[in-house]
Amino acid sequence: MRIVQVSPFYDPHAGGVEAHVRRLTEELARRGEEVTVLTSRYDRSLPEEEARAGYRVLRVRTRGVVLDTPIDTGLARVVRDLPADVVHVHYPPPLTAYFATRGLKRRSTPVCLTYHCDLYRAGAGGRLLTALYEGLFLSSVLDRAQRIVTHTRSYAETSAPLRGRPVEIIPSAVDLERFHPGISGEAVRARLGLADRRVLLFTGRLVPHKGLDVVLRALARLPPDVALVVVGRGPGLASLTALARRLGVAERVRFCPDVSDAELPSYYRASDLFVFPSHNRLEGFGLAVAEAMACGIPVIVADMPGVREVIEPGQEGLLTEPLLAPELADRVAELLSDPTRARRMGEAGRRRAEARYDVRTVVDQLVMLYGSLTAAD
Repeated sequence: MRIVQVSPFYDPHAGGVEAHVRRLTEELARRGEEVTVLTSRYDRSLPEEEARAGYRVLRVRTRGVVLDTPIDTGLARVVRDLPADVVHVHYPPPLTAYFATRGLKRRSTPVCLTYHCDLYRAGAGGRLLTALYEGLFLSSVLDRAQRIVTHTRSYAETSAPLRGRPVEIIPSAVDLERFHPGISGEAVRARLGLADRRVLLFTGRLVPHKGLDVVLRALARLPPDVALVVVGRGPGLASLTALARRLGVAERVRFCPDVSDAELPSYYRASDLFVFPSHNRLEGFGLAVAEAMACGIPVIVADMPGVREVIEPGQEGLLTEPLLAPELADRVAELLSDPTRARRMGEAGRRRAEARYDVRTVVDQLVMLYGSLTAAD
């Protein structure tokens, strides 16, 4: 089957959508499918075409990146001429999906669209831009897709643009051969000077909606032997570092902005507890939660649509009210004070990851969906 994956950004750009698309693509290629990733050439130093292991990446000339959105108008022409049995579009950022579906307007090629999350921009201007895009363009994008996929039922049911539209529920994917409990985290703990500490882990972009400021405020309420490791980079690094100093916890925080994909599983295994406090609708699933579970680490996640569905509360981890540092501190203390319960939660997390989030299981579901599209074409 000839499959085109359309993603606004792709590796080496880091993010949850990019990681999801890469895992799907690598597994599809491993199965012998003919896969092309069509994406923006957001960085002109990147090659226009690249051969990867079993698939290829095509990068389309991009006029620029505005508000984290590539302006890749030429994608419409490229996707129009690509041979494909199925085109799988990933949204958001918004404009790539619009240009892709516009390019396919006069083709009968089946389109599947994964709706990773709603658009969200803070402030009155951001809300206006979001409303304009959704009002002018999003309906036509959704109308062109024969199948709309979301990662969780709770997110789909609370998304205004998806209201009244049928959706398929297929979770995001984890490579269980990379993320597993057999990895040692001792070298990471030693390198970071945390051998005798109880360690919390946060991974993600350092942007406001990820809620790392809440974790820092919670850390200030916890005993001094509790430390925090932060894996990720982003525009908030300087302000978060300053906040840690103001709160008096700087000595207990390790900012690690340069962790490679290969090193990431050992950072999960170096932790006692994973915290995921994202607090708005830019988070539709929380791939890092599933990665932590795959590594056998108990998790605490914000009680928000989408992310709360990744776990069974009380089994693999706990929920916490978003934005409330005192409650997050209480949930952390609850698990750190009961290592036996925490260990059982980590073991349950691995079982849930194996049952639901294994990339092979997820791709099985996608291949069935693609088959239903090509059969109906």
